[in-house]
Order: sequence, then C-alpha cells, then structure tokens
Amino acid sequence: AMLASSGQLDHAMGGKAVDIFKAPLPKRRSVYAFIDRQNVPGTFRAFDVASSDQHTPQRYQTTVPQQALFLMNSPFVTEQAKALAARPEASGAKTTDEKVKALYRAALGRNPTTEEVALGREFLGAAPAAGAFGKMEQYAQVLLLSNEFAFAD
Repeated sequence: AMLASSGQLDHAMGGKAVDIFKAPLPKRRSVYAFIDRQNVPGTFRAFDVASSDQHTPQRYQTTVPQQALFLMNSPFVTEQAKALAARPEASGAKTTDEKVKALYRAALGRNPTTEEVALGREFLGAAPAAGAFGKMEQYAQVLLLSNEFAFAD
C-alpha cells in the first residue's frame, strides 16, 4: 500500500524473488520477497508473517509497539514518504491547503476534513525542518503510519 500510494509500486508480475532488506530497496510487493526458511528475518516475525514451513489458513493479527517503532525508523518508509511528498500533485500544489489535500488523496484516498486541513497547514507552516527530511516528507510519513492507512474498516 505504501508503494502504491507513493507511486513507486512495480506492477510487473512474476519474476525472481527479491531481498526486500537490501539497498536499493525494491519496489516489488512483499509476495515477491525472498524467504530463507532457516533464517526468517525478525521483521517478518514482528509483523506476523505466516510460516513458510506449514499450511496457514488464517494468520494471527497483533498490533505491538515493535511494529510502530520499526515503521517510524524504517528506511523503506522514509523513502516512500519522500516519494509521496514528491508526487506532482503534492509538490506542484500552489497553496499549503492544496498540498495537504493532495497528500490525503494519495495516501488515504479521500479529502481531508476542514480540521485536518487546518492541522496540516499549521504543521507545514511551522519552522522548516533541518536536514533532508523536510516538513512535507514528515507529514507524508505521518499519513503513511496512521491507523487509517494501516487498517481497512
């Protein structure tokens, strides 16, 4: 979902498995991820990935702090937030309100409420962030890590 929202998703079907933890980080869906059955990455266990050794008709679903901490510090999420903020409809918007609306439409598939636009305007209008991860990228990351993005009701 992050790859699709950021416009980075590789839509090619089939092909070889990819190591999703090696740079440059691939743009493929996780179904194409290489899994070493003898050495399953801790990330997979933290996110309840089904065992590759047995039949799993239904996965357990948990939400634990380790998942949020991983996503907040993940280079993959950072890349997707930068790509989302750089999408033409967001980066080319003339006003802050238009930028907020473009990010909401790309990430969450809806227009923001009046209150959400006001909060976005306040955040983006604050003092600029130091470093390469600017306010737009930070705001995009917040949307990508929101409960609304993660869960379908």
